[in-house]
Amino acid sequence: MSLPSPHLDDRRFEDLVDDAMRFIQRRCPEWTDHNVSDPGVALIEAFAQMVDQLSYRLNRIPEKVQLGFLELLGVQLTAPQAATTELTFTLSAPLSAEVVIGAGTEVASVRTGATPARVFTVDRELTIVPTSLTHIGSAGAGAPPELVTERFLSGEPVTCFSTPPVPGDALLVGLDNAAPRCAVTLRVDCRMDGVGVDPRRPPAGVGGVVRGRLGVMRGGERRDRRPQPAG
Repeated sequence: MSLPSPHLDDRRFEDLVDDAMRFIQRRCPEWTDHNVSDPGVALIEAFAQMVDQLSYRLNRIPEKVQLGFLELLGVQLTAPQAATTELTFTLSAPLSAEVVIGAGTEVASVRTGATPARVFTVDRELTIVPTSLTHIGSAGAGAPPELVTERFLSGEPVTCFSTPPVPGDALLVGLDNAAPRCAVTLRVDCRMDGVGVDPRRPPAGVGGVVRGRLGVMRGGERRDRRPQPAG
């Protein structure tokens, strides 16, 4: 990408002639003939034409000269570098064996009519390890962890956080194989309990105020939501 062309001198032929005429009126008031037929005016226009060409060339200095000026000011250009990004590989279905993505694997972006595909090369080998859930537990804030794997596998409900939840509560998940640099999908089936009312059967009111309060679990924090007046 080339640098934008600077405008070191934006004066043109007419500007140069006008500046010279105003200078003559101040310094040489006895010069009254400013017509183009006057030899002095002809010389002014000739010099203005030459200066106009020099200004044009000055504004069209090559990029090498611009870089030289920047070096004189202490500005150093950054060396060209390859673009980098983070790639995420997703399996279309669970596999029982490891999947190895070797270093040097090429991945390209979607090609459109106006934009060509951009090709990236994987710089490190990635091993996608098959893994499954083997243990589950919970730990309250400042409390030792407690395994509830047997209850969870038997289908019993498991409480993940304290009642009420406090910052520092943790849900512990154990896998049969370590999965470094891999993203593990965790799907949770939970139940929302109400305070004062059943959230599955909220009271309905027409023309009045519905009284009640719902407890909502969001991000480990308990929030109370009061219904708004109906009608």
